[in-house]
Amino acid sequence: MEDLAFFILIIMSILLISGPINIALTSRRVQRFTSTRKVLHFLRRFIAAVIGLVGVFIAIQFLIESLPLLPKFFALSALVGNGFALWREIKFVQQKNL
Repeated sequence: MEDLAFFILIIMSILLISGPINIALTSRRVQRFTSTRKVLHFLRRFIAAVIGLVGVFIAIQFLIESLPLLPKFFALSALVGNGFALWREIKFVQQKNL
């Protein structure tokens, strides 16, 4: 039972933290800092993509399942946070290419 509780703790932590981490990774300051350094730029995008995909996958699973309202709210906030981070990254790439 303790292993199951620990597993749920990890899943909920990923769900709650994935959105803010992605928003931080796509902030203007971090984007400008990594835009001139190719390795950091690649690592930032790779980490943001992996965290975003895992967060969105877990959030969709939580939204589909019959869970109480609070975990569904957490899942919705994770989807919004990761979607906003993705939108900011796309806008940064579009502005850079202009």
